Amino acid sequence: MVRLNLTQLNISQSDSTFQGLARIPAMQRRRLSFIAKLALNNAIESLENNNVDYIVWVSQYGDEHKTFKILEDVLNDETPSPTQFSTSVHNAIAGLYSILCEDATLSTSLAGTWADAVIEAYSWLKTTHQANAKVLIVYYDEPLPNVYNEQQNFEALSLSAIFSLDDHNISLNLSERELVHCAALEAQDFYNFWQNASEMKLFAWQKY
Repeated sequence: MVRLNLTQLNISQSDSTFQGLARIPAMQRRRLSFIAKLALNNAIESLENNNVDYIVWVSQYGDEHKTFKILEDVLNDETPSPTQFSTSVHNAIAGLYSILCEDATLSTSLAGTWADAVIEAYSWLKTTHQANAKVLIVYYDEPLPNVYNEQQNFEALSLSAIFSLDDHNISLNLSERELVHCAALEAQDFYNFWQNASEMKLFAWQKY
């Protein structure tokens, strides 16, 4: 059983205003992909007036639209953009955050789901020697380009929250976890569950 304290749950979606991005210079902000804007906005908003000791970035697909553009260039005998390549890798958004926000907080990038990131955060919190440690989780995803057969019906979104081991208010029962086909829908369901004061249990999740 994973027991944690959750605070600062935020969500950014297609119609969000991205107010957190105001701290990034306009020229650099314009160069960000849409999914990077979602993720960075959420991270910045969750960390407003808060400090963490570790960050877990997680996405099922990452910035796959950039990867697809690189593949198109190769097929058309064109030289892929080095910048496009460097920002297409799975940990690119974590790197962009660290550079643009001048934040050297340790982090890791996962290919997975919101629950996977929670388990990663819990593992780090249980093994660190830092007192009162906190972890920020930032989940982000957008639908794949239309050419892919693996199509999933969801809106692009980013979900973030800060977790610690103190005074747990949420638990995840690992034995009750179900196979997740669409990580974005799992994240959206978790957000709706947390916002609904009358709902205390969602699959393997339990509120306290």
